[in-house]
Amino acid sequence: MEPARQIDIAVKQVRLYDKNELQEAGLIPRGSLYYPTIYYPPIPMYGSSSEAAILQDLDYDDSRYSSVYIHIPFCRSRCLYCHWMVNIGCSEHEINDYLGCLEMEMVLWKEKFGARNISPWSILIGGGTPTALSAQQIDRLLRSMKSNLDLSRCVQITCETEPGTLLGQAGMDKLQTLKDHGVERISLGVQALDDKSLKDMGRKHSAHDVMRAMDTARRVGFRSVSIDLIYGYPGCTPEKWQTTLESSLSMDVDAFQLYRLRIVPHGDKVGAVKNRFEKSPESFPGVDEIYTMKQLGFLVAEQGGLKETSRRFFSKGPAHDSQYLQDHTDRLADVIGFGASSWSNIQGRFYLNTGESLAAYAAFIKKGTLPINRGKIKTADDQQRWAITLPLKHNGVSKRLFQKVTGSAVNEVFSRQIANLKKYGLINEDETSLTLSERGVFFADEVVTQFYHPTYLPFPRSCYAEGELNPFSHQTP
Repeated sequence: MEPARQIDIAVKQVRLYDKNELQEAGLIPRGSLYYPTIYYPPIPMYGSSSEAAILQDLDYDDSRYSSVYIHIPFCRSRCLYCHWMVNIGCSEHEINDYLGCLEMEMVLWKEKFGARNISPWSILIGGGTPTALSAQQIDRLLRSMKSNLDLSRCVQITCETEPGTLLGQAGMDKLQTLKDHGVERISLGVQALDDKSLKDMGRKHSAHDVMRAMDTARRVGFRSVSIDLIYGYPGCTPEKWQTTLESSLSMDVDAFQLYRLRIVPHGDKVGAVKNRFEKSPESFPGVDEIYTMKQLGFLVAEQGGLKETSRRFFSKGPAHDSQYLQDHTDRLADVIGFGASSWSNIQGRFYLNTGESLAAYAAFIKKGTLPINRGKIKTADDQQRWAITLPLKHNGVSKRLFQKVTGSAVNEVFSRQIANLKKYGLINEDETSLTLSERGVFFADEVVTQFYHPTYLPFPRSCYAEGELNPFSHQTP
């Protein structure tokens, strides 16, 4: 299909979703405000906490469905859009010291929680940039992981990577080390496929580096390669975005994740993008263009044989899906996080490790304390909102699972929100589940904020119209 024709179709489809009606009803905040639902409650909103508070009265059950996240906070550069703690230009000694602390944290965690085993169904090694480590350091990390985790039922290990760290013999050695240790799926942080945009984002790699890294990954024998792409950044147009999507498909990727640029901070730090947006909002694409780009993602993915299997994630099939993502969103699995600024959700406890600095993280570990500095013990209300928010955004709420997790029926707890969302054609319901409609899928992040407690809403009431879907008016179960 001709590019102009496809963009025209995307524009017409977006009009059918009628964002103006939803904005007047109070679902969509005014302006270009956007906040993705990644966790509930949102991580930056946790109150201060400690190991003692989080562990109080917890009797850890290692038979529960769980996933593990391991955070590597090192990068070659700090990107425009990054809202997390990253460390640039660290020495080999500093990285090795961190890896030592990471191993100590795993041991401490088992001791503190009284756990004989940690038996995850899926593992994500993220960052930062895990492949900023040398092959020898990656080998050390994975040996430590195997020593401290029981991988007998782990179905997938994913590692995030950056193209520029995978070049030449050193890059091949890193990939081979990952594969030798059982990592079968990698995710490449590509973000854009033109050098001007990459430079503006603060990325160190080039578009050519992406092709070289993809080729190396295939030669090493990785069965599943996913890439991340971002739309909505300064200078991004529907035409440029369409070219990026089609170029990605031409590389024969197995999956891609399409992220809308996140301007509002959602991590430990405030990314440079926020200041840039406040100084020159006109340099960013408007919301209508952003919505057109979002719809192009659906159209081009379908054209290339990729299906959306979780929100913003498109793949060729189940073998290429992120099991880690589906575990903690659809299956409501426990998540055990290790490393600076990692997050955990364990048997009714939410907590976040310190993301202040490497030194702060190491100080906790070296005095024999888990590096927890924020968190909360979930209330029944937290549990109910968590059990509907994440599954509904992605692949739907199983009424049976909701009842099992919360002890209540979802229609009894959230009857008003469900009725309002059905009225506006945003969700579907049958005897066993609640799912997003086609319109609801497009506005998924805004739909699920209907189930947020007002304490955790990302924007003040003044940002929403006083309609039936104003999230401040209809949040009490």
